[in-house]
Amino acid sequence: MGTVLIIYYKQITEGYEDKDRFAIMQKVGMSQEEVKKSIHNQVLTVFFLPLITAAIHIAVAFRFIAKLLAIFSLSNTGLLAWCTVGTVLVFALFYALVYAITARVYYKIVS
Repeated sequence: MGTVLIIYYKQITEGYEDKDRFAIMQKVGMSQEEVKKSIHNQVLTVFFLPLITAAIHIAVAFRFIAKLLAIFSLSNTGLLAWCTVGTVLVFALFYALVYAITARVYYKIVS
């Protein structure tokens, strides 16, 4: 949650810095739809790249984690897999929610 909030505030700060740039781009012919698309692409990349990286890391470390848990007689790999997938999905949902809020606020700032 801390990472998501840091990304949120960083994007909002960048929105205030980019306000003049977007105004100039709109004056030279960039439509509101293009501005929205540009904002969504920028914010989407910033938000979901860390989540994708974390998912790749947990996928690579999954076998190691399963072996570590087996040392403590916790050998239900299916349960571990479901818990891992569930955790990633909960984080993805939270990231998506904050992404939507951030994109909306960023658009209001630059418009």
